[in-house]
Amino acid sequence: MNRLKLAASVIVASLLAGCGGGGGGGGGSASLIGRVLNVETGGPAVSASIQGTSGSPSTAADATDGSFTLTPVGNGTTQCKVLPGITGWPLFTFTFPAASGNTSIGDLWVGPELVTVHGRVLNSSTSAVISGAAVTFGGQNGVTAADGTFNLTNVAYSSTTQSAFWGIVGSATASGFFKSDFNAAPHTKDVSNVVDVGDILLTPSNDPNPPGTPYNVTGRVLPIGGSSGTVVTLMQGSTALRIYNVGADGKYFFWIVPGSYTVTFQKISQTAPTQNVTVTTPNQTVTVPDVTLQ
Repeated sequence: MNRLKLAASVIVASLLAGCGGGGGGGGGSASLIGRVLNVETGGPAVSASIQGTSGSPSTAADATDGSFTLTPVGNGTTQCKVLPGITGWPLFTFTFPAASGNTSIGDLWVGPELVTVHGRVLNSSTSAVISGAAVTFGGQNGVTAADGTFNLTNVAYSSTTQSAFWGIVGSATASGFFKSDFNAAPHTKDVSNVVDVGDILLTPSNDPNPPGTPYNVTGRVLPIGGSSGTVVTLMQGSTALRIYNVGADGKYFFWIVPGSYTVTFQKISQTAPTQNVTVTTPNQTVTVPDVTLQ
């Protein structure tokens, strides 16, 4: 009798482990790995919690850099929920490709408002629309329709400041084309809560001239690994134009028009010396000297 009870307990435990994440969980378990970021500050969403679609499992975002590991979820899981932990902010649901093993789902942005990011993906050589292209922005994922357009819903936004929103790097990929990165600058939401980012051009992979880099200012924050979660702010005078949240590789990127700027660095109580940047032409790439957090 005890052996039967033990066997039944093992079966139940196995079933529970396989169903942890919701949203399409299958047999076996997986882990979701990512960061939760605040679209108003560009920094970690310090009070956020991440859950499976059924509310279980659940974990908190790290207050230092917003990182999290949600486990166990079922293999095949395609969704998770994020509760920002700030009064008045909405619940966010993120959809991603089916999880298997340790699955990175990237940066999940949260904020006080929800918008739809709209755009169109085109062949840069022929201007023909590209259907079936995979598009991601702010942690939301979608696929272009037959006319090349996409609509990513439930994207985090703040009407009070766009500097962090404009720093989010989206991407579009399609078979037979080079990946293309994009951002939403200088677009803001319209009366229908839609942010139209316009046309995104993909270069065919058989083209001898691959697309250029999607930035013209870049640099690193040291130490590598320890700089994750550093908020890098591009300033012009006293105005913050762009905000970038550094990952584990320590790198940051901005695209800006020619002009003179300063770059500041902040990770909780740590800072690094402010850097001056001058861009003289749009196709010039300026590499900012490495800085070290202190």
